[in-house]
Amino acid sequence: MSSSSSSPASETRTLRGAENGVSYGATTDERDDVVVAKTQPTPLPMWQIILLSLTRISEPLTFTILFPFVQQMIVDTGEVAVEDVGYSVGLVEISFSITQSLSLLYWSRAADKYGRKPVLIASLFGALSATILFGFSKHVWQMYACRFLAGVFGGNAMVIRTIFTEVSDKSNQAKAFSYFAFAANIGQLLGPTIGGFLSQPAKQWPNIFGSFQLFLDYPYSLPCLVTGLYIFITLILCVFYLKETRPEECDKPMPIRQILTPRMVRMLSVFGWTVTVCFSLSALFPLYLFTPVELGGMDYSPPEIAQVGVASGLSQALWLLFAMPRLDAALGTRKLFLGTSSIYPFVMALPILANAFARSGVTAGSLAMLAIYVIIGQAVNMTFTSVQLLINSCAPPAAVATVNGIAVAICGIVKSFFPAAVNAIFAVGVSHRILNGWLAWFVMALMAAGVFVCACFVPNDEGEEDLATIKARVYESEADALMD
Repeated sequence: MSSSSSSPASETRTLRGAENGVSYGATTDERDDVVVAKTQPTPLPMWQIILLSLTRISEPLTFTILFPFVQQMIVDTGEVAVEDVGYSVGLVEISFSITQSLSLLYWSRAADKYGRKPVLIASLFGALSATILFGFSKHVWQMYACRFLAGVFGGNAMVIRTIFTEVSDKSNQAKAFSYFAFAANIGQLLGPTIGGFLSQPAKQWPNIFGSFQLFLDYPYSLPCLVTGLYIFITLILCVFYLKETRPEECDKPMPIRQILTPRMVRMLSVFGWTVTVCFSLSALFPLYLFTPVELGGMDYSPPEIAQVGVASGLSQALWLLFAMPRLDAALGTRKLFLGTSSIYPFVMALPILANAFARSGVTAGSLAMLAIYVIIGQAVNMTFTSVQLLINSCAPPAAVATVNGIAVAICGIVKSFFPAAVNAIFAVGVSHRILNGWLAWFVMALMAAGVFVCACFVPNDEGEEDLATIKARVYESEADALMD
């Protein structure tokens, strides 16, 4: 019998109850190595992630390029009086969201039946056609028809969300969806920029485009052509390089009633309320910046509003791309959702404070409040991505596309109605001087508090375990084995 040269503390024995490769009785360092190995995130397929992110840019791009020029485009038709342009603009914008919401369930079921890739390619082709045709519209009804067509083929966001879910797992899904959200932000930033700089090119850039009859006859075609070219490039890349991710479980599609379990309905309801607050805030803030100080706003010019918008978008992108994956890994998705939603109501107070300082002539205080809103306040947008991850955790593999289709449809319905409703509340508060013109912000604070209340009732993700939880489970199992 040989004697051991190591100290008793370093001796190891494999005991009954060992599982998943863990030798109970191992030293603390060895156990920690096993735990760390179990919690290491799975590497993401980065080429697929980059390709999907580039493709994700296309939907917000096609939606937002219209914002800078659609009003003038409608006026130029001579079919709508200037004072009635707002109604036509609203119909042009919501025609996409409504038709997209109505068609998404069919696209999601098609993705489950035929595969993710063919549905994505078909959606991109439809978006490409509708976007280019819009730039050549000469009548208002043609604009409606093009946006209607774009909505019918608006399944690309749903498919991309689904593929993001299927190429990731619980260890890296937060990081994957940070790219998804980052790409959406890039699209929202690029859209108005392209639409503003490239519309009426013969007038804006006569030395370059003044001799092109095409741009004289169709002054709004260039931004649509450029956007169409981008969609075409992503479509070709998807045709040749995108991998199919449809799981075998989709061979037996689940009925909707089996998908909409009480847990899923609860999570979709939480998601719906969260996106309502997110989209309403996105619509309200530019209007607030434009409104005169004495009425409750900041009296910013359009270029200044654009600068604040770009800064907010970049801040949000940085939070999502760099901070969220680390926070999700440290806290878990549910705790991250709970934490970010808890500060949401306080973020709504920052515009009120900025206006109060501006009314008092304290410019430094006003700028400080806006800086906090832009730099720190954008962290609350992690609630949107967190709740998407929580929905994914509830979705059975055979119904991931259907669940994402329902979620994107909810987004479309929300975008169609709630931002306009909140802006109307802002207008009422300003016109009647209710709460110094801050009525909408108090309403938004109550709505944001509702997100926190919803977060408190989100069930724990059954598969979510942080490092401390796994360590505790390993050590408890070791103790049980020793007792045996």
